[in-house]
Amino acid sequence: MNLEQLKNQTLLFLGKSMIFSDSEITNFLKGYDIAFSRSYEGQEHIVEHRKINPVEEDISNMGYEAKANFYKMEEFEKLMSASLDINSVLMAIKLSNDNERIERMLANEYISDELYIKLLNLYEWEEEEFGDSTSDRDVLTHTLKRFLDLNFNETDLYFSPLSLLKLAKEAQNQELLLALVHFPNVSFLQKNKTKITLKEALAQSPYIDRKVTKKLLSYKDASIEFFIASNEVVELDILKALHSKSKEVNQALASNESIDDELFFQLLDEYEILLKYQPITIERQNRVRTINEANQILSSNRNIDRAVIEELLRQEDEEINQNLLLNPKLDHRVIEQLFAKNNPTLYPNIAQNPKTPIEIIEALYEQDNYAVNIALAGNPSTPIIILEALYQDDFELHKALARNPSTPLEILNILKIDTRLRNELTHNKTFTDSIVKSQGLYW
Repeated sequence: MNLEQLKNQTLLFLGKSMIFSDSEITNFLKGYDIAFSRSYEGQEHIVEHRKINPVEEDISNMGYEAKANFYKMEEFEKLMSASLDINSVLMAIKLSNDNERIERMLANEYISDELYIKLLNLYEWEEEEFGDSTSDRDVLTHTLKRFLDLNFNETDLYFSPLSLLKLAKEAQNQELLLALVHFPNVSFLQKNKTKITLKEALAQSPYIDRKVTKKLLSYKDASIEFFIASNEVVELDILKALHSKSKEVNQALASNESIDDELFFQLLDEYEILLKYQPITIERQNRVRTINEANQILSSNRNIDRAVIEELLRQEDEEINQNLLLNPKLDHRVIEQLFAKNNPTLYPNIAQNPKTPIEIIEALYEQDNYAVNIALAGNPSTPIIILEALYQDDFELHKALARNPSTPLEILNILKIDTRLRNELTHNKTFTDSIVKSQGLYW
């Protein structure tokens, strides 16, 4: 359908558009010097809806007999939607304060996401919850269908307010997130039986920008401030402005890896937990030396720099070394260095570290130490030949083997007979993948 070729013509419309009113269509056609009509006067061009009344059906038949050109209403709606000027539409709606028109346009699947979100921000919600308001529920459904990807067998969830929580967690479009802030602030029951509001969920989003953050904080809600303070994408100046708002907010800041040294040391007097979870540079370590057992805490920190690890190794402290061996930050060179100390008490932790070199694993297996063997049985880096050798009638070894994704499937299938190992096996990806592949379900 080419509107440019219909200049100075009259379009006859049969059936009602559910998206555009007659006056909106008339104004749109004027821009192309095309007239709008609902009365048949021998027009050569007819736009027909798939649902028409008996009178319109008679007119349609006359048009076909006169060899008129027919166009589907859906085709016209799609063309008109693509041709809309966003600024003109928004200006007209703001001047008329026409919420009904906004509802109709939000039902239009052909308009751009940009226009949809701008209209969504103009929509006036009727209720604080999704209750009896048909309009509110329709807008929710339109929004979910447009922005939430669900599997073909989950489409009923497009009609569930609970899916709004999923959208709040997954949406990456900052303008959409800002629009969601204005939605009714419904609460959702989570798996752990706690409740979370829509705004609290948005405050945790890794995709919120400064504008969304500022809008959320404008509600002056303590729970929202807590989640903003713990969100690592929030800009540093906002985090600093939140400092000392409350004890809970300071705790959230202490868990936020995006804080700088200034905030780190301001919070350190109150929260030693920073030593365990915050990124630790050698500069930070030098400043926390005076804290009791600081190095023992740092040795379990998964965000310590290589220079800090070297400094901790120089302490020659067994507890620190044991903690380091369980730290994923450790590399094989440090493991080799600790193994070279010939300290048997370190062997079980060396044996369970996935980064332990194969030659060390083999050397540890040769020692035939029970605690070491259990650790080797649970290490995904342990060679299959050793895992097979470790398989024997010993429950603790069986538990370790059942957890290990590197354990041969033949052994896992034998272990599944022991119902005591159900928990370990259901968390073993090798085993569960084999069940899905063979039967299409979990046992």
